[in-house]
Amino acid sequence: MTTRIMLLLTALFSYTLTFGQTQVGIIKDPEWKLIASYDSKFGNTLNLSDNSMAMIVSIPKVDFAITNIDHNLSQKWLTPLNGYPLAIGKFKNNILVIAASDRAFLKSFSGAYKAYLLEEKTGKILSEKVIYEGNKDFIEEPDFFFAQDGSYFRMSVRLTSMKRKVTVFAVSKSDKSYRSTQGFSIINYDANLNQREIVEPRMPAGDIWTLSNGTDGSLFIATVDNKGGTISAATYISSNTDPLKVVTIPFDVRKGKEVRSIMSTSGRKPFINYLAVVYENTEKDVTLLTSRIDFKDGTSKVAKEIFDKKHIKELEKSFIPVNKKFDDLQFSKIEFLGIKHIDEYGDKLLVGVSPSFVQSSKYGSVTFDGSLLMNIYDQNLKRQYHQFLPRTYMSLDGEGSKIAYSLKDNKLRMVANMRSGSFSSVSSLYGEMDFTTGKMFKTTKVPDKDIKGGFYVNTESVTWLDNSFILPYFDKQRVFRTTIDVQMQLLNY
Repeated sequence: MTTRIMLLLTALFSYTLTFGQTQVGIIKDPEWKLIASYDSKFGNTLNLSDNSMAMIVSIPKVDFAITNIDHNLSQKWLTPLNGYPLAIGKFKNNILVIAASDRAFLKSFSGAYKAYLLEEKTGKILSEKVIYEGNKDFIEEPDFFFAQDGSYFRMSVRLTSMKRKVTVFAVSKSDKSYRSTQGFSIINYDANLNQREIVEPRMPAGDIWTLSNGTDGSLFIATVDNKGGTISAATYISSNTDPLKVVTIPFDVRKGKEVRSIMSTSGRKPFINYLAVVYENTEKDVTLLTSRIDFKDGTSKVAKEIFDKKHIKELEKSFIPVNKKFDDLQFSKIEFLGIKHIDEYGDKLLVGVSPSFVQSSKYGSVTFDGSLLMNIYDQNLKRQYHQFLPRTYMSLDGEGSKIAYSLKDNKLRMVANMRSGSFSSVSSLYGEMDFTTGKMFKTTKVPDKDIKGGFYVNTESVTWLDNSFILPYFDKQRVFRTTIDVQMQLLNY
């Protein structure tokens, strides 16, 4: 009898590991919260070298703080800081935090931008310095770039044509004056966070642009000229205003139509850049153009995928769900197709696309996201395979709509939010895929019996550890709330 019970328990335990994750820790009601209006495009967590994470949080009586959470969800240290947090990253084996002095979010960021350098193990403030003085008359759009190995830090500033003025309304990023650009600057910093160079790069002609940074510190800017039907990609060295080299790529955009989506990323090899663009071609078909640009010899390779009705049916027919509970493909609204992700993993390039659109009413706006199609290429842009991650998701302003990825031992792991009935009901999907063949090993629901209703995984802040991962759950933003409730969940693979 004892042997039978042991065999049954062993089988049950094996089933749990094969078809779902085991929750090994949870923080239900932490002493800290999040700042409600924090701009999450820069991310609010940072993976550290000791298999722990640093996180931007809100605590009473101070502007904000950085907390350190280890692989067991234990808090190691908490460091209060002043200002309005903008970004967190690695710099010279330490933690670098950027904050604006003006916390008036409705007027966008202004005043001085301060950098805090914290010791990774203790959270001790090593130094603090004002690194930028904001424009007093016009609203600026800052961006921050950290090398993964901490070797460099730079900041970009886009000066808009929108004047700063007291208003009860938040800045509208769809406003023509906000989208209009008066100037664009790149600021490079030395090891002591002094401004080493300020460069106003001369960019090729174009209507929109995307920017990425190389692992060697080089800078890439790609612009799109809709009227001329060209994409121009340029690379710069830190001290030069003029590009070191420009590569031009023609594309068959339909006359009078704008590019629908654009995204770029730098390759792991020096002077390699990848670019993905979704547009409507001259035959009125939605098209994905993916390009590999080699700035060493000024060449480019291009792969095109046309999403006509025939191709969409072929894609949907090829999908074989590994779990029948997750077999509902929502990929038909191709007119809203956009790029969700582009990055190099190992020796392959992943470009993720999905339909996404905003529906507005007198009660507000809701963003709808469909299933994700992953396009996998080798380093020469030869397509390897397609694979779907089936999900449908509704959110306010797209919060939690991105997908988290991690590649280890040739296994691509993914976490995505999905609708679970009503709008307020959210659950999360965990998937594992063979990155060589595209075969899905599993798709399963993340265990959420301990998670409060309405909370969603902030996928941009998922922390992948050696044998486990941490999911931060955020409550939805509420009107007039200054903080957001948080839960943290630790799961094993």
